[in-house]
Amino acid sequence: MAKKENPTMTKLPVGAIRPDGWLLKEVLLINGLQKRLGTVPGMLENGAWTGAKALPKYVRGLILLYGILGDRTILEKAESFLSTMFAGAQEGGDFGPKNRVFTSAKIEGLKAVLSYYELTENEEALAFLRKYFKNQFNTFSVTPYFYNARARLLEEIPAIDAVFKETDAEWLHDLGEKLRETSNDWIKMAVNFKYKKPSNRYVSPVAVKKLKKTIASYTGAGGTAPTRVLTVDKANAEWKKSVHQKVVETNGVNVAKAVKYPCTWGKFLGDDELKYHSLKMISVLEKYHGNATGMFGSDFRLAGNSPVRGINVESAVEMLESLVTVLAETGDNHVADLIERIAFNIIPASFDGVGAVQDIIMPNQVEASYDTRNYFKESVYGNAYVTGRLSHGAVNLLSAYPHFMRSICFQRDNELAFKCYAPCTIDAVVDGHKIRIKEETGYPFRNTIIFKVESAEGDPEIKINFRVPAGTSMQLVSGGQVVASSSTDISVKCILKTGSTFMLKLDIPLLVRQNSDKSLTMMKGNVIMASKLAEDVKESRECGGAFNVRFLKKWTFAPVVNKRATAGVRRLFDAEETIVNNMGDNPFSRYNPPFELRIRSKNVTNWGYDVNGVASIPKKLEFSEESMARVYVPFGCTSIRICQFPPCYKN
Repeated sequence: MAKKENPTMTKLPVGAIRPDGWLLKEVLLINGLQKRLGTVPGMLENGAWTGAKALPKYVRGLILLYGILGDRTILEKAESFLSTMFAGAQEGGDFGPKNRVFTSAKIEGLKAVLSYYELTENEEALAFLRKYFKNQFNTFSVTPYFYNARARLLEEIPAIDAVFKETDAEWLHDLGEKLRETSNDWIKMAVNFKYKKPSNRYVSPVAVKKLKKTIASYTGAGGTAPTRVLTVDKANAEWKKSVHQKVVETNGVNVAKAVKYPCTWGKFLGDDELKYHSLKMISVLEKYHGNATGMFGSDFRLAGNSPVRGINVESAVEMLESLVTVLAETGDNHVADLIERIAFNIIPASFDGVGAVQDIIMPNQVEASYDTRNYFKESVYGNAYVTGRLSHGAVNLLSAYPHFMRSICFQRDNELAFKCYAPCTIDAVVDGHKIRIKEETGYPFRNTIIFKVESAEGDPEIKINFRVPAGTSMQLVSGGQVVASSSTDISVKCILKTGSTFMLKLDIPLLVRQNSDKSLTMMKGNVIMASKLAEDVKESRECGGAFNVRFLKKWTFAPVVNKRATAGVRRLFDAEETIVNNMGDNPFSRYNPPFELRIRSKNVTNWGYDVNGVASIPKKLEFSEESMARVYVPFGCTSIRICQFPPCYKN
């Protein structure tokens, strides 16, 4: 690969970027979710860790929320759970859920402890990590690894790297090599991607069920004790089976985590070229499994391009974290666009603002129900909204906005780089000068971003870089004058003085983009527009706390667009009418979206349910003669919606 300029940037420390405005409101809603989840039994039993991955993921969510909110009650709650994890560790350094063989849970525990150490510099946390890694190094040859845990071993690398920086113990590099050699070759998979179709084309549901039954016999399932003893030889024999490899390599969570491995492993080794394999991995996922949302289809396993296949919310949050890592290492603007698309669309759509979470969402979804579809058999609740449950999606959501916020501003030498935008306050030290900048904006719902320098020691001269979001153009305005204009990047060198302000003014037209499946999606910047559907919400009779949502009125309509495309982008045949609403306490409200669009649309007369009971777009399209204005709202303001439409042209 040709040598490229190194655009590596430094993430600002956790807590250096704090939410304001609509983002603060959204974070507080998520904080309300953590309070509800904290009262749900299942993570601890008689003071011992029993909840497998739920406990460390919940704890990490608490730590990251504390980092951006500064509420010490959140940190104290996290520390009370951490003390249980620390107290349960064995003398040699091993730790984990009581009486269970769950390496995946240990890996998530290491990430929680690392986040705690990064935030507090607590020496007990560093000693805990070092002791565990020393034990893992010493016992590696006699420890069995298989299934998802083995596919995720490189998740440990950032924690190993943190310990290495403090202790300079060379055996940590040897441990890293052992982890890489034992796990899947994800870096090779980025270059030679072999899963170009939905996972069911490579491994049958029967084979998956059989494998999971075998895994459960070794690890325990549903609270039952293991029935077989797992040895290294048995683990290796199981791992070598083709079905085992295919199941773990198509698992959505595994793939989302693996996107960052070329970056984290390359950084650990000092090989700067490896990070570009992360970009390759993102590209192939978009090509073969991408949809309008910026996330790849993964109703637990890779699901192809269809808009009526699911997106696993746990995978989406893991992908968000990976993308932020890749953005820091590569500076790639398209990665920043994907971050915004996930943060502005998938995350708010999966959470209703009062505690109900949907673990599986779909780009095109006209019902959310407890009834399990063929594609969602591994989802306990189908694709219904569920409250009061320690679901994987609910626990992961706690970390979503803290991850997103680390993508807003980066530092490099005496530069600041603004890669994503949202209302916040940023503290940074640039070239020895302490700087506080307040970013005031209604973006992505509004088109201006105002930066106020609240304090700047010594009036430093620094370079500031601004990314221009996809599908937009931008002007930098200072002192009432346009300083620069661009549709790609804007870079300026300026002297920051306390009290000075500057503004970004964006032109965000409504554009119609073609998806991989030939359907069309309307986007304003990175906000996806979806049909606003009247809905009926009822609690499920079969499962308390599960809420079914179904449409009440017609959903089979599509916007009328121009047939001619310029650079792959179309516009509407008739201009949209924009209705701007006030943003209330919930910026992604189903009942008060920040804006709505009225767009000329036609009915698709032969669009209905397919044999799987989902609303697949028909291959041959029939439209009504008449057209009428329909209402479309941001994707994040919907619980059921259509956002990938059949191509509907005027004639």
